[in-house]
Amino acid sequence: MSEDRTPQVPDEEATRGSTLRRVLVNAGGALVFPLFAILISFLIGAVIVLATGNNPLAAYAALLQGAVGSPTAIGTMLLGATPLIFTGLAVAVAFRAGLFNIGGEGQLYIGAITAAWLGVSLGFLGPFSVVLVLLACVLTGFLWGAIPGFLKARFGAHEVITTIMLNYIGIYLATYIALKPLRTEGLVPGTDTIDIAIRIPFIGLGLGRANYGFFIALLAAVVAYLLLWRTRRGFQIRAVGLSPGAANYAGMGIGVNTVLALAIGGAFAAVGGGVEVLGVYGKMTVPFVTNLGFNGIGVALLGRNHPAGVVLGALLFGGLYSGAQEMQFATDVPLQLANVLLAVILLLVTATKLVELVLGKRARALAGARLEKGLGQ
Repeated sequence: MSEDRTPQVPDEEATRGSTLRRVLVNAGGALVFPLFAILISFLIGAVIVLATGNNPLAAYAALLQGAVGSPTAIGTMLLGATPLIFTGLAVAVAFRAGLFNIGGEGQLYIGAITAAWLGVSLGFLGPFSVVLVLLACVLTGFLWGAIPGFLKARFGAHEVITTIMLNYIGIYLATYIALKPLRTEGLVPGTDTIDIAIRIPFIGLGLGRANYGFFIALLAAVVAYLLLWRTRRGFQIRAVGLSPGAANYAGMGIGVNTVLALAIGGAFAAVGGGVEVLGVYGKMTVPFVTNLGFNGIGVALLGRNHPAGVVLGALLFGGLYSGAQEMQFATDVPLQLANVLLAVILLLVTATKLVELVLGKRARALAGARLEKGLGQ
């Protein structure tokens, strides 16, 4: 009898299960450092709480209750996490090209003033104006982010210095526009209020002021992932960040990818500013929100500069800030404990040599490899 040489078709369910296992293993490897950092930071926080004469278990219970203990608490967490996802992506995309974008604050302000202006000017278009306003934020943020990219590519100006300086220019330019050409009378100085009918709606479900901007932020994270790991341009950006010499030898334009990485980061941060205006405040007031761009640096570091990690890092930031308020009300532990926890987390995430002593070099290599490949590889 002849053997059956018909090729075996892989079982679809087995293939799907193998893919899921690979994603879970990769995700677990990528989360080694952040989870270790979070654990150690909470242990240090417990010591601090004990030193102040309070009960760490009661404090952390109140912290958890304030973060996820009710629909309102969850809504507050999502509200705080939304802009941090955008500014975290602004840092992460640039970092993948070997660049440090500290200009998220100014880029967010540029997006905010763009939304405040066009939200009123294009209000006659109805809900469709939300799409147009956000696209305008993408454009203005892209152009603003391209400035330090061009200065880096053309003149060798270090992006850390230029993005820091552009923060001040962006903040004061947006503030001037809000206080002069676009100013309207009111208790709080700022631009005219955007009609409620053409703003980003609230999610509802008892989530308080949380709005659909959170889902726009999730969409932005998906776009960032697809761009970096599923397109030729994204491959070039990552190649330039990993080895500029090899990328240049392969014909990948270092200057072009430098400009694009910072410009794309600027676009993400600017959309975050637009979402804050359209979804939360309805106008740009003076003073406006602060430190969202700088906190985005911490979010990106905590998320290991991966879009999925950025989302998780932003949720942690949002949850800690939301829970800290409940912790202060329920116990005598001050709000500043949340800042201490975040500071320790970021210290440990960046102090990779310290983590190596505890977890070993293999854990560090595993985390780095998983994130560079992408979770689905």
